[in-house]
Amino acid sequence: MFESAAEMSFFRQFTNKWLRSSARYFLFTALLMHFAEIFVCLLLGYFPLVWQNVVSCLLYTFFLWLEKRQRVMAVALAEFEVILFALIATLLTGLDSGFYFYFICLLVMSSYLSDAAPGCPIGAIQAPTVGILTVLVCLRRYLPLQIPGFPPPDEPALFIMFGMNMAICVFTTTMSVYLASQTLRRRNQDLENANQNLEYIASHDPLTGLQNRLNFYDQLEDLCRTADEDGSTFCVAMADIDNFKQFNDQYGHGHGDLVLISVADCIRTCVRETDSVCRWGGEEIVITFFNASSDTAREVLQSIRRELHALTAQGRPPFFREVTLTFGLAQHGLGQSAQELMSEADRLLYKGKQEGKNCIME
Repeated sequence: MFESAAEMSFFRQFTNKWLRSSARYFLFTALLMHFAEIFVCLLLGYFPLVWQNVVSCLLYTFFLWLEKRQRVMAVALAEFEVILFALIATLLTGLDSGFYFYFICLLVMSSYLSDAAPGCPIGAIQAPTVGILTVLVCLRRYLPLQIPGFPPPDEPALFIMFGMNMAICVFTTTMSVYLASQTLRRRNQDLENANQNLEYIASHDPLTGLQNRLNFYDQLEDLCRTADEDGSTFCVAMADIDNFKQFNDQYGHGHGDLVLISVADCIRTCVRETDSVCRWGGEEIVITFFNASSDTAREVLQSIRRELHALTAQGRPPFFREVTLTFGLAQHGLGQSAQELMSEADRLLYKGKQEGKNCIME
């Protein structure tokens, strides 16, 4: 599981918050970058890029509005805007300005933006990005990278632009790689949590939260084999709620379920930490007492009876009348199989029912 907010560092909290709203933060960060570039280009006196960044700021303002309604479309349009901006800026200023670095940024960013906006056509965006970048780098000597009518920036301006774009590329690439790794970490954690939930569902009763019969029986077979090998002693008690059908008929199955849950909780609080509790079926519950003789197991069962009596004697819902348990307690014998042991516990339980209920039969 993820750490609590108090245990996480500020950077980890920021990262998780970014991952939850990466599409919005991506658009907002791009808007701030273009806004900053307006002032840089104004200081450099290169007005064609000033107006281009103004247009980009207006576009990202629209994308932020669109993201609340159509996240996938907003991210896709924003990524196409990066391609167009980098291409036009490169044609205006030449390769020496470093605006083609934005293509590299976009390739890396798409690795986590696909998770931020599932269904976004990442392949349709990456393909032209790779193509344009390849053409610019490989055929740079043969392409007219200057639009007629727009004079190129002077050398100091090109140097500042290159440094600015290099810094943006390094920051964006580093952050994107980190966010992509955190996205993978989150996916792995989600998968692990889902597997744990599936294992819990497969091994526990959905009503009471107790171990279910199938999982319990597999463990009991292993326990019998281990006890035969090392000579250890353990006991199994099968419990049945007395007159449970009458309770259901009188008060309804909804109250019957609440009684089952309350009885299961009562048993769970009384048994030892090393013991296990299983819902065998219907109103029957099985308790396994590890490394315990029948005397030790009987003491625990007596404490369950006392606790349940104190709980139900108050007459509060769902206990509209006293609820009692009958136990069949069997100690594992050498060579006894899981099936034989459970049959013995069931036989003793039936005998206890025949002799008046609300007892422990050994």
